[in-house]
Amino acid sequence: METRSEGYPMSITELMELESEYSIKAYILIKADPREIPSIMLALSTFDGVKTADVVTGPYDIIVFAELRNQDELGRLVINKIHSLEGVREALTCVVVKI
Repeated sequence: METRSEGYPMSITELMELESEYSIKAYILIKADPREIPSIMLALSTFDGVKTADVVTGPYDIIVFAELRNQDELGRLVINKIHSLEGVREALTCVVVKI
């Protein structure tokens, strides 16, 4: 397991940054019609920039991790592609920031 010089494990985001050429990373939390989740997952697997998509329990149904070159590409992914999918009720975008 990779560790930082401070001695504690790297976050998944930090590990992914090691080999990344992308400048913007985001988690997209999706609320969906349960009957449409399989088709939404299939569609997500075809979208450029989507690295992972998982069905989860809790207030959201699907969590997507995306890496894109810039904010415009992220906007097109969320607005033009994800929001247009049948069964997507809401998509909340959480951009990864460095602090």
